[in-house]
Amino acid sequence: MTRLSLLAITLVLFATSSHAVDFQSLSAVKGLTADKRYDEAIQKLEALAAKTEEVGENFHYLDLAMDITVKSLKNADRSLALAAQVKDAAHRDFAKLRVLTDFQRYDEALASVREEAIETWPVRCRGQAHAFLAEIYHKKKDDAAELRQWQKAAEALGAEVSVRGRAHREAAVLHLKQGDTAKAEEHFRKALAVNPANYAWRIESLAGLSRLLIDNKRPKEAVKAFEGTDFSQIDHITSKGTLLEAYARALLAAGKKIKAIETFDQLLQLNLPTAWKDRINQELDQMAEDF
Repeated sequence: MTRLSLLAITLVLFATSSHAVDFQSLSAVKGLTADKRYDEAIQKLEALAAKTEEVGENFHYLDLAMDITVKSLKNADRSLALAAQVKDAAHRDFAKLRVLTDFQRYDEALASVREEAIETWPVRCRGQAHAFLAEIYHKKKDDAAELRQWQKAAEALGAEVSVRGRAHREAAVLHLKQGDTAKAEEHFRKALAVNPANYAWRIESLAGLSRLLIDNKRPKEAVKAFEGTDFSQIDHITSKGTLLEAYARALLAAGKKIKAIETFDQLLQLNLPTAWKDRINQELDQMAEDF
């Protein structure tokens, strides 16, 4: 998945009381969507949105409908029409920004929102909105603007774990690109502190922090960064491989060669691409010669 599509995954952006949501109808919508009866699913969601007076609930139904038009139908006009039906102005502006970003209509997306207005939106919209803007500036190769938006996303009140963690990770990468290793380290560590679960951004942050510490001649700290990491709990093969390799390199830099070789061996037991395994095997062969 691309960086943008990861951000486009629908989030529940508000708190809705359990008795307000029509779960029976939502179950029917889920079935219709599974059967690819998209028009019927959208019509049912529109009807639910139209009859409720609760702002968050109205947005929720229409957001689910937009998910269908964005991901399954890939119909920008229909997505924008659904966004226009959102009753609350702030949620409506957020929905429009989301749709325009999803369909890579970046100039329109930027023109659709005043940045200062985002701070008046429902709290759980704010972090995601800044993340959308960061994605747009990434595509436009405007590093300064992208960094500013990731920082705002990371600091946004009420931002979801996934938004805050990834925002810190992206900010760290941009600071590294600028040569500011102190700020990069700060953001990598903040990303790691957001949540201990094995999210992709957390694994990337741990690997990135380890490389930074090794490059700055702090290998013992690089090894220490992996304390408490349970590699057996990482299900995604590429993520597990990335983290095992980073750990092995930290051990190697710290002079723990035997433990490093054992960790590289764990890496080779995974079902990784041949080119990756060949590269590691070549390094191990060289290490054996050096011994």
